[in-house]
Amino acid sequence: MQNHESNEIQFSSVQSAVEAIARGEVVIVVDAEDRENEGDFLCAAEMATSENVNFILSGRGEFCVAVLPDVCQRLDLRPLVDHNTAPLNTSFMTPIDHVSVRTGITAEERARTARKMVDPSSTRNDFVRPGHVHPLLAKEGGVLRRAGHTEAAVDLARMAGLIPAGIVCEILDQHGCRASRRTLCELARQHQLKIISIEQLIAHRRLNEKLVRRVADASLPTQFGTFRVVAYDVKYEHEQPVALVMGQPEKRAAPLVRIHSSCFTGDLLQSLRCDCGDQLKMALDMISCEGAGVLVYLPQEGRGIGLTEKIRAYALQDQGLDTVEANQALGFQVDMRDYGVGIQILKDLGLRKVRLLTNNPKKSDAFIYGGFDLEVIDQVPVLPVVNEHNAEYLKTKRDKMGHLLPHDM
Repeated sequence: MQNHESNEIQFSSVQSAVEAIARGEVVIVVDAEDRENEGDFLCAAEMATSENVNFILSGRGEFCVAVLPDVCQRLDLRPLVDHNTAPLNTSFMTPIDHVSVRTGITAEERARTARKMVDPSSTRNDFVRPGHVHPLLAKEGGVLRRAGHTEAAVDLARMAGLIPAGIVCEILDQHGCRASRRTLCELARQHQLKIISIEQLIAHRRLNEKLVRRVADASLPTQFGTFRVVAYDVKYEHEQPVALVMGQPEKRAAPLVRIHSSCFTGDLLQSLRCDCGDQLKMALDMISCEGAGVLVYLPQEGRGIGLTEKIRAYALQDQGLDTVEANQALGFQVDMRDYGVGIQILKDLGLRKVRLLTNNPKKSDAFIYGGFDLEVIDQVPVLPVVNEHNAEYLKTKRDKMGHLLPHDM
């Protein structure tokens, strides 16, 4: 193992872990201490055997197989619940067993199910449900989009030249608690396993690849001053986010930054039902007053549900539901936005520390969970103007979504 010291763990190199995965071996992957603070056994699904699966089951966590959307589509795997309220939005799909197994509980049977899941010739009819193997839907783009074990398993298999799917199982200690980092390190030493962190994997991938790519750059004079407008392409997505850059924020110790999700009704039509348009203007004005900063504009309308569904949610709000209840009534999560692309854009612009313009603590959390070398040193409020049309909306954001808004609004 390399001598990368972190919280009593001497981490292996990412490349050595990839090579172990290619040989069909099990590795340990840990995530951030301020995320799940968890260690998981991982191996490639394609290389599943009764031996390595039996060892993985000694972790005593949930036995899962992380796969990409094409596998879920081919096998008709559906979400386990309609409304995913898991803290980190882990995407559990309906558990399955291969039709050839007896009960599906043995190590050999689970290994067979895992291998058959990633066999391109397998179809929906080759599996019974419910079963003993829990499929997990990984995000396209892997840990660069979501810093989870699900995505790490897929990434490591892909990097090993195998089918991008992996077995995942949390590791518990003898008391049934999450194994500590000291315990994980001892486990790796005892069984001669490679052990890496998701942060390492993110850093490794960022050296070789990234999701965002600049495609256009021009000057843009506005009522708030002259900005550079930079357009980006994003792998695995059709939308194109933009960044409005004033001055040279990369030369500031911690410039003002806002990651703003698109709101057609608020930003363009000046709707009074929300605070989005006000926040957009206020953020641009605050950046302008400092002479440097960035506003990243992400196309994720209606907290990620899209414009048409947002208008449907408006209709439900007219009938008495609040903004959270309306989204849920339409079958969506409360907030489906993803800030990983925005963070990558800020990194592409050369920023390392920022003061984040937001009332939403989850945006600051995204910088922590993302695993990127980008630090939020201050969360700067962008307090909206309250009117008769958005007062209840703002109260719901404060009381149900945790936004830091005054209680006397």
